[in-house]
Amino acid sequence: MNKKLSKRLTACLNALSSHSTIADIGTDHAYLPCHGIANGFIDSAIAIDVIDGPLVQAKKMITDYGLLHKIEIRKGSGLKPLKIGEVEGINIAGMGGKLISQLLLSSLPIAKSIKTLALQPQGGEAILRKMLFENDFAITNEQLLEENGIIYTIITATPKQSLKLKYSELDIKFGSILRQNVKDEFFIKKWHQEIDAIDEILTKIPKGNTRQNEFQQKKQLIKDVLSGVVN
Repeated sequence: MNKKLSKRLTACLNALSSHSTIADIGTDHAYLPCHGIANGFIDSAIAIDVIDGPLVQAKKMITDYGLLHKIEIRKGSGLKPLKIGEVEGINIAGMGGKLISQLLLSSLPIAKSIKTLALQPQGGEAILRKMLFENDFAITNEQLLEENGIIYTIITATPKQSLKLKYSELDIKFGSILRQNVKDEFFIKKWHQEIDAIDEILTKIPKGNTRQNEFQQKKQLIKDVLSGVVN
C-alpha cells in the first residue's frame, strides 16, 4: 500500500527528510509518517493526536502499511506527549497559525530541542512568524504552493539559541523569504486574493468610518510590496 501524499504534506515531509525520526502532531490518518517511512524519507515516527477518532484511523493506516514497528501512536495535545531528544523533526500541518503558536509555546523546551520544524498554518501566518521570531526560531525557508484551488504556506524553522534575530513588520506579514520573489505566481495570487477580501470588507463599511482608512492603508501596503516599492 502506498497512498499518494498531498502536495502540502509532501512539502512538509521534504523539509524533514534529512532527519531519521520525526513526530507528526495532529497526525489524523498518519499519512505523512506512513508515506515518509514507506518511501525512505525517514526511518521512524511518533504519530500524535488529541482525539480518539483520528488515532483509530491512524492505527488502521499504519497497520495497512505494515509499519506498527516503526510508528508509535500517542494521545495528547501538541508536543506534550514528547520527551526531549526523542525526535529530530516535528511536523504540524493543517492548523491555524495561532493554534500552532500556542502548541509550540506550551512545550517550548521540547520545541527548542528539535532540529527542524515543518509548519503548515491554515491562515494566521503572521501570528506564527511573530511567535517564532520572538522566541529565537530562525525561519530557514518558506514556500507557497497551490492545491485544489487553495494556496498553502509551508514554513521551515529551526531554534537558534541566544541569537537575537532581526526582523521587521514586513517580515512578519509577508515573510522575509517569500518577499525576495514578489513575482512568484502564488505570492501574487495570494495577495491579490487578500486585496479582493479587503475590497469586499470596504463595501460594508460606511464612508467616513475610521476603519475605511485602516483597510485602505492595508490594501496600499500590499500593492506597494507587490510592485516592489516596499521591500
